[in-house]
Amino acid sequence: MHHPQADQRTGENANGEKCNPAEIVIDPTAIVTNGTTSPNITSHTYSEALVVVGQGWFHTILLFVTGLCLMSVVNETVNVGFIISAAECDLDLTFSDKGVLNGAGFLGVVSSSYVWGFLSDTWGRRRVLLLASTGALITSILSTFAPHVWVLIGARYLVGIFISGNAATSYAYLAEFHGEASRAKVISWAAMFMAIGLIFLPSLAWLIIPLDDRFELYLFGMRYAMWRIYLLLCSLDLILIIAGLLYLPESGKFLLTNGHREKVVQILAKIYHLNQGEPEHTFPVKSITLDAIDAAYADEMQRRSNLGLRYLWQQTVPLFRAPLLWHTLKASVLMFGLFATSSGLFLWVPDILNTYVQHEDMQLCDVIALMHANKTAARADSSTATCPIAINANIFLITSAMGVVFLACYILNGFIINRVGKTTLLNAWFVVCGICGLAVLWTSDFYLTLILIAAFVSSGCLGGVLSAISVDLFPTNYRAMAMCLILMTGRFGAMAGSNIIAYLLTYNCNLIFILFGGSLLVCALIGATLTET
Repeated sequence: MHHPQADQRTGENANGEKCNPAEIVIDPTAIVTNGTTSPNITSHTYSEALVVVGQGWFHTILLFVTGLCLMSVVNETVNVGFIISAAECDLDLTFSDKGVLNGAGFLGVVSSSYVWGFLSDTWGRRRVLLLASTGALITSILSTFAPHVWVLIGARYLVGIFISGNAATSYAYLAEFHGEASRAKVISWAAMFMAIGLIFLPSLAWLIIPLDDRFELYLFGMRYAMWRIYLLLCSLDLILIIAGLLYLPESGKFLLTNGHREKVVQILAKIYHLNQGEPEHTFPVKSITLDAIDAAYADEMQRRSNLGLRYLWQQTVPLFRAPLLWHTLKASVLMFGLFATSSGLFLWVPDILNTYVQHEDMQLCDVIALMHANKTAARADSSTATCPIAINANIFLITSAMGVVFLACYILNGFIINRVGKTTLLNAWFVVCGICGLAVLWTSDFYLTLILIAAFVSSGCLGGVLSAISVDLFPTNYRAMAMCLILMTGRFGAMAGSNIIAYLLTYNCNLIFILFGGSLLVCALIGATLTET
C-alpha cells in the first residue's frame, strides 16, 4: 500500500493524476493544500472534536500532572511551617523571623500572579508551566543550602515567584482539554490535590525531621540538617511535573485561537489514539474551525497581546469603579479573611503544638506564654539555651490528621453545595469555624482543643465555594482578572496572617483567636450580602 504522502505527491505530478479521496484523509496533517481546506472534509468546532476524542488515558495523565502542579503550590508555600521548630537553632530564629519566613512564599505568589497570567495567555499554558516548575525546582533546591535566615527568606520568596506560575495556569491548561460535560468535575478533582498536599507535607515531616539526632550529614562544609533534606524532598514532585509536561502537548484551545489549526488536529489525533486505542490516521476529525465563543476568545487574546501590560491596567481599573467596586471589595475582604485565618494559622500549628504536647493539661495560650517566657530567658542567658530543639513526631501526625479534615471538607462541600446553595454553605461554615476559634480560649482539654483548631483552620476549604460565588458577580470580560485579583488578595492575607500571629504570639496569644475567630463571624455577615446566581 502506498504511503498517503506519496499519493499526495502523485496528485501533484506532471501526469495530472489525482489522489484517491479515500486515501487523502488518512493523514490528519494533510488536510490543507495551498492554504485551503479540501471541500470534501467536514469541519468540526473544537468542542465537537473533544467529544470525538473522548475520555481516557490522556486525560488521566493530564489530571495527575495538573493536580501535582496545584499541589506543588501548597508544598512550596506551606512546607516552611514544618521546619521552623527544627531550624530554630541552626538559623537562630525569633518569632518575627518565623513569621516573615512563613509568609515569604505567599509574598512571591502575590507579587507575580498578574505577570504569570499574562504570560500564560501570550506564551502558552505548557510553556509557562514548564518554566515555572523548572524555576521553582532550581530555587527550592538552592534554598536548602541557605546559611542565614534572610538568605532562606529571599530564596523562598523566589520559589514563591516561580510556583505562582503553576497556580495561575494549571486550571486553564486542564480545562481546555475538556468539554462542558466534564470540565467542572475534573477541576474539582484537581483542587483536591491541594488538600492531599496538606496530608503529604506533615506525613513526610513525620518520617524525616525526627531523624535529625540519628544522622549527621555535611555538604560543602555545612551541616545539612534533616529539615534541609525535608525541603529538598518537598520539591521532588516538580520533577514529576516537568517529566509529565515534556510528554503532554500544548493546550489545543490556545493553539487554535492563535491560528495553528493543523497542529491542533495532529494533537487531538494523538490524544484519540491514547484514549481510544485506534490508529491516529483513523481520527475522523480533519478540520477544526472556531465557533463563536472561540473566535471571541481569539480576538481577546490578540488584543491582550497587542496591548501588553497596558491590558492589565484596562482590565483592573473597572473593578474599582461602580457598579463592580462593591463586589470586588466584598469578595476580596472575604478571601483575605479566609486565607489569613486558615493558612496563616496553619503555618504555625506545628511550632505551637511542639510545645503544647508537653503541657497537655494547660490552656493553649498559657502554654504559648510559658514558651515565650522560657525563650526570652534563654536568650538573656545563652548558657541556659537548649539546642537543638526537641521535636515531638506526634505533632506531624496531628497536622496530617488536620489535612485529612481539609480533604473531607472538600468532599463534603461537593456533595451538599447544590442542595443548600453556595451562599448558605459559605456563611454557615464561616459561623461554625468562627465559633470554634473563639471556643479555643475556654478549654484546657488537649484533644478538644485540637478538634477546635482543626475546625477553625478548615475554613480554608471555603476558597473554592467563595470562588464559585465570585465568578457570578462579574461580567465575562472582567471575570478572569477579578478572580486573579481576589485570589491574590487571599494569598496576601495568608502572608499578613502569619506575621500578625508572630506578633501576637509574643504579646497576647488570646488576641489571635479573638481577632481571627471574630473576623470569620464578620465575614459571615458580609457573605450574607452576596447575591448568588
